[in-house]
Amino acid sequence: MWPLTNGNRCLVGPEAELFRGTVAMMVDQLVDELNPTAEVEHDAESDSMFTLSGPVVGFDPPHWYDMWEPQQKIWLLERVATSLLTSRPAPAMAAMFEATVEAVYVEMGNLIALEITEGRPIEPGSWRQSLLDAYVQRCPRDSFLEATHFEATTLDPCWPREIEQQIRQYEQTPSTDGDANTNSIQDANSVPDPVEKRQSDWLTYWSMVIERLLDATYGPRVHHAAEAYRDGDPKLLKQFLQSKGVSPKFVQRIPPLRTKAQLQKAVTRLQALLLDE
Repeated sequence: MWPLTNGNRCLVGPEAELFRGTVAMMVDQLVDELNPTAEVEHDAESDSMFTLSGPVVGFDPPHWYDMWEPQQKIWLLERVATSLLTSRPAPAMAAMFEATVEAVYVEMGNLIALEITEGRPIEPGSWRQSLLDAYVQRCPRDSFLEATHFEATTLDPCWPREIEQQIRQYEQTPSTDGDANTNSIQDANSVPDPVEKRQSDWLTYWSMVIERLLDATYGPRVHHAAEAYRDGDPKLLKQFLQSKGVSPKFVQRIPPLRTKAQLQKAVTRLQALLLDE
């Protein structure tokens, strides 16, 4: 159980399914990082999953999660997922746990970004539909909900009609040689690609949906403000943490390093938890 905005609760229904599926993707990626053969199996040009954290698409996870080694991240994900999906009490408040929860929703944004750039529609089982289902569950009376449903169900955020028309016109236009071709390249470089711009707009839109869901579920995240004090006067950090009602150890706790046997058991437990419906 976790201290959510409506009390100590577990995630259930669509919220739990969305969280469970995202953590499962993160665990798979971390296992690949720990596998020595994973480096030679990935191809940045052809492996779509590789681009999740690469330059094509991707949102940066929070510092207090991203700074740790893969095995430590697995430990963090197990502690967080077990408390959010079962009756196990939440661990003591710490920046690393708050950041891990947020990292799950950041990964959600990465999965949605990949879904959009690959041109996949919104449909049952898609990441965007799963996000909408979770949002409906958490915020059934939010005024933002109607706009969300309208945009998501009446438009295809991958290929809006006007963009499809422009693409068809472009494909049907015969190419010319010489100066005309040179000018078209220069124009293409100077004018933003409408498809890329539209995708960027939708990434911003869905990021806003995720942020609203995160705020409505967990409330303010203390580690964001604590980060500003981390390298400053320790007394100011202590005063800030006291004002938020958290322990001075909030930014001092670190995830332990695990042996291979402990790591394997953690992965096995996580996979069993995440596959349990």
